[in-house]
Amino acid sequence: MPPPSLHHEGEFFPEIDNIEVDTILRIHGYKKPSEVRVAIRETAKKMIAVSIPLFEPIVYYRQFRIQTLDGSRLELSGGGVSLHNPEFSNALSACAEVMVFLLTLGDKPDTMSTTLQQSDHLLEALFLESASWLAIEHATRSFVMALRRRSERENCRITSRLAPGYGDWSLTDQQGIFRLFQGWDIKIRLTDGDCMQPKMSRSGLYGIRPL
Repeated sequence: MPPPSLHHEGEFFPEIDNIEVDTILRIHGYKKPSEVRVAIRETAKKMIAVSIPLFEPIVYYRQFRIQTLDGSRLELSGGGVSLHNPEFSNALSACAEVMVFLLTLGDKPDTMSTTLQQSDHLLEALFLESASWLAIEHATRSFVMALRRRSERENCRITSRLAPGYGDWSLTDQQGIFRLFQGWDIKIRLTDGDCMQPKMSRSGLYGIRPL
């Protein structure tokens, strides 16, 4: 089966690779997962099995030409939005375009986490959250690989991810990212504090520069 491909805008359904028990245990400080108590290991294994059917990963993406890059200010052709990040001038140097995206696993992991916490299954809720964040990483990697393949075919390369709330880029610019998808039927919303719901969501952009 050929790998999924990208266009200039649309929806992308990322692949999530296997989530390993040992990886989750290491996240929680178990340096020797093979020596972890059986009950804890079995709980982590159970929550991986529970989590996988909950994930409904989807990426919404749009590619824009850079209209203006003036220090920390970025304006995108046809976007009608100004984004501000002190890192733009260096990170997007020589880039002609950017790929803006929103990614989510859907709201089922959040719902299950709430249920587990309310029923005092705190270890299960903890391992579910870890499995979900690993799934976000896998989904992001799947999207990036598709973007990199397409960029290489077009004799371009991509930058590292930039995202509101990371480094010096203000979280309030989430509003600008979301305005770029105005009119789209997306399964993510912003809270009053500019955080995303469902919790297991991610946003950002990648610069695209000619080789």
